[in-house]
Amino acid sequence: MNIDEANALYYKGPSDARDAQGKLADNFDDFLLMLTTQLQNQDPLNPTDSNEFTNQLVNFTQVEQSIATNENLEALINLQSINQQNSQATILIDYLGKTVEANANIGNMENGEVTWNMDFSVAADNVSYDIYNESGAKVDTITVDGTVSAGETSFTWDGQLSTGGGQAPDGLYFLVPNATTDGGSTVDVGFNIKGTAQRVETIGGVPMLFVNNMPISINNITSVAVGDTTDNAA
Repeated sequence: MNIDEANALYYKGPSDARDAQGKLADNFDDFLLMLTTQLQNQDPLNPTDSNEFTNQLVNFTQVEQSIATNENLEALINLQSINQQNSQATILIDYLGKTVEANANIGNMENGEVTWNMDFSVAADNVSYDIYNESGAKVDTITVDGTVSAGETSFTWDGQLSTGGGQAPDGLYFLVPNATTDGGSTVDVGFNIKGTAQRVETIGGVPMLFVNNMPISINNITSVAVGDTTDNAA
């Protein structure tokens, strides 16, 4: 993230405190208008108690101070977030050119095919896969015939859409396994992406490491090693 992006995030980002400050200013203008009108029309022989006006002004001041405190806290949180992003980006840059393994359910379809490498904690008797595109929309569901054994396995999708027909375009897809035993227990499924770290990009304010042209979060990285590797599709 460069300085322009950081400034844009800090100065132009949404702020509840800033919105509240604007609403308070509008309310204060209304309050002053009502106060002026009341003073102009009060009974000279029975004037309004000035203590009431003072208390109302004090209340406005307290609210304004609270909003200012919240705005300062928001600024500190934003700065902390920017610092964290910069730290993550620095770490990811150090991974470039190295062999990276990650637990992520993303796959990159090229030439009409994408493969996910997985690890089933125990044998699964009932397995289906929901496939989502990069926008988060479900594009297909594939049901597996038979039992999937415990341990390492893979699933390859040819992009043929079972609902509506047609061919899914090349691009990034996410695989969500639904795996259970006959007894109804959910089976834990991990993913394994392995390849050479190619570049670092910031996506949605989050630094991502690209491995096999797939964006990987630092939280999904399981190992980093120096040396060549045979890049897998997933």
